Amino acid sequence: MTVLNIHTGQELRWDQPQRPTKRVKWDHTTTSGGIVQGSLRTISHLDWMSARAEKLFRQRVFVIQGPYNTTVPASKGTHDFDACMDLYIPGLDWWKQQRFFRAHGLGCWYRHAPLFGNHIHGFTLPTDRKFKTEVGLYVDGGITQFGRQIASSQIDDYYAHAFGLSGMHNPGSDHSWFPKNIDGTVFDLANFVGNKRHGHQR
Repeated sequence: MTVLNIHTGQELRWDQPQRPTKRVKWDHTTTSGGIVQGSLRTISHLDWMSARAEKLFRQRVFVIQGPYNTTVPASKGTHDFDACMDLYIPGLDWWKQQRFFRAHGLGCWYRHAPLFGNHIHGFTLPTDRKFKTEVGLYVDGGITQFGRQIASSQIDDYYAHAFGLSGMHNPGSDHSWFPKNIDGTVFDLANFVGNKRHGHQR
């Protein structure tokens, strides 16, 4: 697994400086055969999580819907830009998957019936809680109308232990497992790039 240049399809030159906001793609497609693309930070995070899943569970991460995808109306714009993805690890209990992804820097929730088909919906947590790339509707900043906030952002809901869904923004309402120190789980891109540059195993 690795991160590819979106234009050439070749692995990035890790010996050269790389911008965290640079658009790249993963060397795996979505479950429906689509490209998995995003910023270097997002796709590197995905690649790192997948390598960790293989080490722990002997199964990689599969992406159902990646960033920069506008073809799923039910997503309501959350995937239109960077950072946000729907994914899963085959054969692993869904609540264990949610815990794994949360422990590895994905602000996420297990989505399930009756509102959804089973999947993990989440986004790469940014450093300092500030996204450096454009992200989809509801992921960052919430929605305001006439100067009044009418919907919380998903990142705010995640840090507040809420559900990140319409009408489900009450702090502390999600009683499932969250890291004690969410900021401590944020993906370390510089370390990932350094390991790639020196050919270290992750």
